[in-house]
Amino acid sequence: MTLLLLTYYELIQDFSRTNRILNSVKTFGNIVCFRPLEENTKSALSLFGNKLLFKAYSSRSINKNYLHKHLSFDEFKSCKDSTYAMSFIMIDSTNSKIIDIVQDRKLSSLICYFRTYSDEALNKVETICIDMYTPYISLIKQIFPNAAIITDRFHVVQLISRALNRTRIKLMNSDKKYYNKLKRYWKLILKNDDELKDDDELKDDEFQHYVCFSSLMREVDTEFENTYYLYQDLLRAIKTRDPQSFYESVENANEEISTYMKTSMKTFKEHKEYINNSMIYEYSNGRIEGTNNLIKVIKRIAFGYRSFIKFKIRILLISNNIV
Repeated sequence: MTLLLLTYYELIQDFSRTNRILNSVKTFGNIVCFRPLEENTKSALSLFGNKLLFKAYSSRSINKNYLHKHLSFDEFKSCKDSTYAMSFIMIDSTNSKIIDIVQDRKLSSLICYFRTYSDEALNKVETICIDMYTPYISLIKQIFPNAAIITDRFHVVQLISRALNRTRIKLMNSDKKYYNKLKRYWKLILKNDDELKDDDELKDDEFQHYVCFSSLMREVDTEFENTYYLYQDLLRAIKTRDPQSFYESVENANEEISTYMKTSMKTFKEHKEYINNSMIYEYSNGRIEGTNNLIKVIKRIAFGYRSFIKFKIRILLISNNIV
């Protein structure tokens, strides 16, 4: 079955790489002779016209008495016929295998979906890696009694990076004196200071009176300086997987930091247990984010999908989860 699917798929790909017209003279490309391929062409079009594909999908079964020990949850932009903006995807954190895709990521819908699994399967799940989407936390607490919640480290870094960047933009717009400086060196500002080298020092004529990058931070603004150094402390703690150092920095944060960073600190306090787990366990949402990138490519190549079920089938087919 797998060989047959791949053969038909390659045939369709061959057509897509050739000229789409017959009986015309062109200066480039290849003209396909369809006559020797008539039977295979009909079979291929039938397959990718969903006849056999739906049959293969309908034969795919999910064992509701088993779930992998380590899972990742995320969402992606759904298709046109869906009444919901985002769809839910669940994969095995250890091997990236897609377990299932659900049309709606709403809490009520996910609770109904996971109720179809046996208690034995739900109780065996040990870890679930998620972003900071609150309904996922509520779902896991209700459905998975033994699972440790892991906040993805990327989203933690993303939160503080955005806070620092918004602080930089606010300062740029409020004080034109430093506009060019902060705009030109934004990459250095977001970079981990342990990775800054001599080449990264400010050597432009405009900055000859600065000894190093940290001098620029102190010169620009006190609030920005405090926000910047807190950002660096948090980055260092995440890099070294040190939850104690991370939350010491959060608890002892200077009051003179930007409102954006204060909001991030509040979020970290609310998710303390889950962020601690992100530095204890090795699992992250890196694998599922890669799967989401694949889904975006599938949708872009097809110029979008109207039917959710066809979209789901294509995702499972391309990711080798249907044959």
